[in-house]
Amino acid sequence: MFVDGHKKFGGWNQETKERRRRVSDMFYNVYHGIGGDEAFMQWASKEENRKDFYKMLSKQLPTEVSLSGSNDPTPINIYLPAIAAKL
Repeated sequence: MFVDGHKKFGGWNQETKERRRRVSDMFYNVYHGIGGDEAFMQWASKEENRKDFYKMLSKQLPTEVSLSGSNDPTPINIYLPAIAAKL
């Protein structure tokens, strides 16, 4: 239960958030420094890199999707880890 003025428990501390942001910025800068989207497309287009590309892509896909219709509020959960693992 939340109590006003109570110390926060759990979650990421500020130093960890800042470190993750710096690492993310570093990868962004390197990505663009080595050619960005164009270079990545050329790399992924090579036959010997396709398997690695699809592995990276599968890690970006959600492993759980929740859907609900407008007339039925019951969610439908679809779990995809088995499908993603095969990519």
